Amino acid sequence: MNRAAFVAIVSALAVIVELAGSGAAAFAAAPGSGGVSAQAAPYPAPAPAPASPAPGGPVLTLDQAIKTALADNPQVVAAQAAVTAATQGVVVARTGLAPTISVQGTGGEGTTTTQNVNGVSTVLPAAQSSGSVGIVGSLPLYDGGKTQAAVASAQATLENAQAALKQTEQSIELQTATAFFSVLSAEQQTTVQQAALKQAQDELALVQAQVAAGVAAQSAVIQAQSQVAQAQVNLLSAESQIATNKSTLQGVLGADVTADVAVQQPPAPPTQVSVTSTTVIQQALANRPEIAVAQAQVASAQAGVQQAQVTAGPQISVSLNAGYTPYSSNPFSNNSASYGLAGTVSLPLYDAGKGKAEIQQAQASLQQAQAQLSSTQLAVRQNAYQAYLTAVQDAANVTATQAAAQAADQALQVAEGQYRAGVTTFLQVTTAQTTAAQADVAAVTALYTYESALAALQNAQGLPILSSTVGGTS
Repeated sequence: MNRAAFVAIVSALAVIVELAGSGAAAFAAAPGSGGVSAQAAPYPAPAPAPASPAPGGPVLTLDQAIKTALADNPQVVAAQAAVTAATQGVVVARTGLAPTISVQGTGGEGTTTTQNVNGVSTVLPAAQSSGSVGIVGSLPLYDGGKTQAAVASAQATLENAQAALKQTEQSIELQTATAFFSVLSAEQQTTVQQAALKQAQDELALVQAQVAAGVAAQSAVIQAQSQVAQAQVNLLSAESQIATNKSTLQGVLGADVTADVAVQQPPAPPTQVSVTSTTVIQQALANRPEIAVAQAQVASAQAGVQQAQVTAGPQISVSLNAGYTPYSSNPFSNNSASYGLAGTVSLPLYDAGKGKAEIQQAQASLQQAQAQLSSTQLAVRQNAYQAYLTAVQDAANVTATQAAAQAADQALQVAEGQYRAGVTTFLQVTTAQTTAAQADVAAVTALYTYESALAALQNAQGLPILSSTVGGTS
């Protein structure tokens, strides 16, 4: 080969390298590609999802996803039905001292074989009819505290059901937010893997051109092919994870798990947690439904003690009764009316210790409920504080992984430049590519882990999870 031919080949290779390098750098700097240009200071935020519906499913914001889950998730529907049942239970309990009015009627047709008339039995000639119609009313005035105890118990049951509903709703909110961010994370990781595959393919094309020109060894092609194959595997895994995470989200929403769904990126979260640990704990103790459930159980146990005391003591009832019979087969009962005040007193003299045991049992249940309330308050404090620490740590991790991703991308650019200059091996380039791709994936993972941690922090305070809060506008 003469000198002129060699110079022409080297010049052509230089042009190819420059084109490949500029294309990779531009791709690395593109928003949402998972890479960062050397000049870019912050790690680019993930690109928002398109506003138009994606093929096969709607585009959901975080708020829309949460509202859908609260409306359609079977767990929420069941908890709402429990509240409805408990509400009617209070209505039933209050009827203990409510007036009642009923219409009563009797009737019959038959024969009597004999009738004693002056000591002589005679056979009745035909069947006799009998009947009456009347209106009866009753107004309980006092029942010894039974109704009051029953109402207190029913109200405690209602409070328990309401708190359980809120607890279910908050649990579904957190599950929805976690699944929502998991979908976004998988989609962004897929974008990163697509960038890594494109970069590996470009490097393979460059190395093949160098080998063809006789300025690179065939082993570099093998290394580049291995890098492309691994990038393809990583991309397939990331794409599969999108489908898995979407199925999980659809399940929480109460929808068909096989249906497609698209999610929209919420506003970027704050770089730091905006609340203090003291505020988080105070909010948790004031708002967490677990504490409301435990308090309702204490109230229910107190009502149980009251009911046991009423049952074991004297049974007293007073009621006002009235009746009117407009028709009766007995002529003496027609148009008859009656009214009066009735009362009963029952004093248990001996019950083999049953009443006393029931009172002691109810008191023990009350002590257990009170201890459970204290335990729940302690657990809520601990959970809220841990959620705060996790959010703070994840916020710091976002900053650290973004810096690491920038450094890895810059190191890759350096390695590529050195390889073009002939001062390093292609192995160094592939190593830098792997490190940069892993750093980009770690940055994406850290971002959505932080988003989920902010949602968990809202949940730990007993507050609703809103995209405006999780997104960092608060």
